Amino acid sequence: MVTLTEVYVAAEKFDFHCYVGADRLVFPWHDHLVTAYLDERNPSALVFDTDLRSTIGMEHTAVLARTITSWNHERLGPTLSLRVGDEGAISLHARSSMLTGTGLSPEQLEDFVRLSMETTRLAVDHLIEDFPELALPDTDDNSARRRKQDTAALDGPLPRDRHVNVNKLDDDVMRLREIDHRRTQEEIDTLDDFDFDPDEEYSASMSTDHDWDGEGEDWEDSTPEEVTLSRIRETLAGMGIEKTHGDDDVIIAWINDILFGFFLDNGPSYLIKGRWDPNLDADADYLRMFLLCNDWNESSITTKAFCHEDDEGLQIRVEFTASVREGLTELQLEHNTAVAINHVLHAIDAISSDSTGESAVTWP
Repeated sequence: MVTLTEVYVAAEKFDFHCYVGADRLVFPWHDHLVTAYLDERNPSALVFDTDLRSTIGMEHTAVLARTITSWNHERLGPTLSLRVGDEGAISLHARSSMLTGTGLSPEQLEDFVRLSMETTRLAVDHLIEDFPELALPDTDDNSARRRKQDTAALDGPLPRDRHVNVNKLDDDVMRLREIDHRRTQEEIDTLDDFDFDPDEEYSASMSTDHDWDGEGEDWEDSTPEEVTLSRIRETLAGMGIEKTHGDDDVIIAWINDILFGFFLDNGPSYLIKGRWDPNLDADADYLRMFLLCNDWNESSITTKAFCHEDDEGLQIRVEFTASVREGLTELQLEHNTAVAINHVLHAIDAISSDSTGESAVTWP
C-alpha cells in the first residue's frame, strides 16, 4: 500500500520540495504547481495533477488544440488537456499516474516521481515556448498570486473531483532518455503503422466483469522482473487473448473489434495503444474530435486520447503507458494490462458514441 509519506520521501530524494496536506502534496514551481494524491477508487493510482499558473484567451483555442495534440502524440507523458473557465479563460493541465493496487517497490515509486516531475517540466516549457504569455513574470503581485494559488491547491477540492470511474472494472476491481522523452519519427511511424486486417482468427473479446484489484499478492515474495514482449504475450494468453499477431517489436490483437498494439518503448515504458479509424474529415472534424478527446483526458487518470491524421483522414488513438524501468511483477503486469485494455476500450466507446451516435466497441 503506497502512502503519501513514501511519495514525500521519494520526492525529497530528488530535491522536489512540497507543502504537505492531509490528503495531498503540493509542489510549487515558478509557472505551474503539481498536486500529488492517491486516488483510492479501483483501480487505485498515484496521480500527479498539474495546473499552469496563468491562463490564456479563447482566441488561442485552435492553435492550442494543435499544440496539445502534437505533445500527446509525440510524447509518452504527461497527458496535456485544457479547460474553459466561466469567464472564457482557458486553463491548461497535465496529468501523470501510476497504478498502485498491486503495490510498488521503493525503486518503482522513485522512478515514477522523478519521471513525472521532469516530464511535466518539459511539458510546461513546451507550452510556454509556443505561448509566452503563459510565463508568470517575477513581480510582487505575481508572488502574492503564487502564494494564493498554492494555498488554494492545498486546501481546495482534490483534482480527482473532475476524474470519473470509467467502467465496471473501476467499480470492482537512462534518465528520461537523458531527460528528453520525445519519440523519434521512426518510433512514431512504428506505433502508427501496425495495420492488420480484421480476422476472426485473431479477434478476442474482453469483459469488464473480472476483479483486477490485485488482492492476494504477497509483495514481500514478489520480485519485479524485466518486462519483455514474451512476458506480455503470456499475460495476454492468461487473460484469454491467445491469438495475437506481430513481430519482435509489437504484439497486435483485435479485442472487442478494436485493434490494439502492445509495445516496449526504449524509455523503457510499456505502451498499450488502441486505434479507431473513422476516416473523418481532417479539416471539418478536427476541432470537434479534439474536444472529445480533451474531455476524456480531463476525466481519465490512466489513458490519453488524441487525434491522428493519415492518408485516409482523421483517426483517433488512445494510449496507456507504464514505466517499466524497474520491472514489474507478474501481478503488476497483469493488472496494468487488464486496466489498460479496459480503459482504452471505454475511451473509444465514449468518443465514438459521442461523435457518431454509435460505439465502435463490440462488448461481450
